[in-house]
Amino acid sequence: MASTLEGVLKAVGFIVLAALPLVSLWFILRRMSATARSTVKTGLRLNSPRRISGTSMTLVMVDGKEDREHYFFDAESFYLRRGPVPTVVPLSQITSVTRTPDRIYGRYVWQVCFSKASGRKCVTFTNNLTLFNRDFLLFLEAVRKANPLATVDRASVIF
Repeated sequence: MASTLEGVLKAVGFIVLAALPLVSLWFILRRMSATARSTVKTGLRLNSPRRISGTSMTLVMVDGKEDREHYFFDAESFYLRRGPVPTVVPLSQITSVTRTPDRIYGRYVWQVCFSKASGRKCVTFTNNLTLFNRDFLLFLEAVRKANPLATVDRASVIF
């Protein structure tokens, strides 16, 4: 009888020890999302443009020069920066922020579509979301707040 009880207690102990890291990770990710949502909802000022695109080890060369677009956002606008003058798009004009099935260096490629006078334009990039840098989550929440009709996918550190 004692060995059966001992075996059950060992099995329960192993299950608890195995589940503890997963529960901890789940709690940290939920806390990050909740903090991002509350930061945008409370109207805290987002400092000057925050970068949301990741850097790539692969350089795109055009005429011997690096030709890469970088993406930033603040409380009111989304910025596409290629060269010295950025293109500014109000967050209210963004119609969708979706995750594509494509992956680069293990990160999913995200697509941001917005309305312009000339029609609809879409840009794609990998985000810079990490456990300690949640600017991309802030961007998603800011888009949801600025345009409730926009299609905005969920993001996490895992993808």
